[in-house]
Amino acid sequence: MKKDLAGAFILIGVFVFMTATRTRAPAILTMMSGSRQLSTFVVLGSVYALYTRGYHMTGFVAALLSVYLLKTFWITWPRSYENEVQLHITQDRARFDPSTSVDLQFANKTLTHNLPVLLVRPLVHDNLLSFPPSFKTLEELSG
Repeated sequence: MKKDLAGAFILIGVFVFMTATRTRAPAILTMMSGSRQLSTFVVLGSVYALYTRGYHMTGFVAALLSVYLLKTFWITWPRSYENEVQLHITQDRARFDPSTSVDLQFANKTLTHNLPVLLVRPLVHDNLLSFPPSFKTLEELSG
């Protein structure tokens, strides 16, 4: 019974601390964000496991806290996904804005650049074979 009450008080303490400081456990939420259905199964399965192992008080507190957690899974996360999708759509549409898109500015010829210039001129070798070779060079090579 003492372990059961200690577990319940620990769960209550963690929940009160996280709500008072308005922090979330990003590692746990990121791990469980893969699927809302799987997260629901894990949360409810852990509550069931606590009840069947004899930790009735801890299971009761976990069941009460799971309501808050499941509400977060099923209501808050879809909104954050919608915001993320809107952000990606905005970034995608910004590519086609002529005031910000370098590609469109070059296509519309509103943006130009100086031609590249070699700072060091290459050495000229007269004895290199050029392609296609001249008739004189072909005769010398062919014999």
